[in-house]
Amino acid sequence: MKIGGFGRIADYEKIKAAGFDYAELDLPEIEELSDEAFEAFCEKVNQAGFPVLTGSRALPISTPWFFTEEFSLDAYKDYMVKACARAKKLGIQKIIIGNGKARWLLDETSIQKECNFIDLLSLFSKICGENGIAMILEPLGPDYSNYINTLPEAVRVVKAAGNRNLFIMADLRHLYRGGESYEDIVTCADYLHHVHIDYPEVFPQRPFPTAEDGFDYAPFLDAVKRAGYDDTLTIEADIPGDWTSAYQKAMKILEGVR
Repeated sequence: MKIGGFGRIADYEKIKAAGFDYAELDLPEIEELSDEAFEAFCEKVNQAGFPVLTGSRALPISTPWFFTEEFSLDAYKDYMVKACARAKKLGIQKIIIGNGKARWLLDETSIQKECNFIDLLSLFSKICGENGIAMILEPLGPDYSNYINTLPEAVRVVKAAGNRNLFIMADLRHLYRGGESYEDIVTCADYLHHVHIDYPEVFPQRPFPTAEDGFDYAPFLDAVKRAGYDDTLTIEADIPGDWTSAYQKAMKILEGVR
């Protein structure tokens, strides 16, 4: 298993120095860099030899959009093309679409516009595939969204989108806080392409997991192993004051899966 650290571009070198295997960075931040700044960052990554394997927060949207009259399939197409081209050059292998606020169902009739989300997901997945990147749909717990809260729901949407380059992920926080069974990880193993972990018992804070926090991480990690998953696992937590200390404490939890 490759263990990644989640952060912003400014955290890249700290994530590397802490001992992680890769960085997971914010895709909209990468997309909005000037050409000069992006080239400089690519050169930094190349020289460091430390990969950025995953891009999070696929779209720069933080208000309800998919299920509104303002939705347009082409509104972010240029963004998607540019973001995926940059992701390819940077070596990103997976782009995660969470965007819980953007996909918020506003009322009981909103689900009638589900085709909006599925059509855009299919388009984005196609553009990702053309750049050799996997698209990952993230189920989000009820603290973050009221649409696609479980792994089976995500699988249903993946099937509806009909793109073989579209997969799902498992996030401990969302499973735990949504009351979802960890067995869904095993049931949905064929679609599982990424994993997130943090200490899930508080909200909105997202602390790094530690052996001292009292949470039992074993059932979640055991389900991941039983699913046969052995790829990228990101600690998606708040930016720590001390990256190295946070990493070392978290690895006491994760040493059994690395």
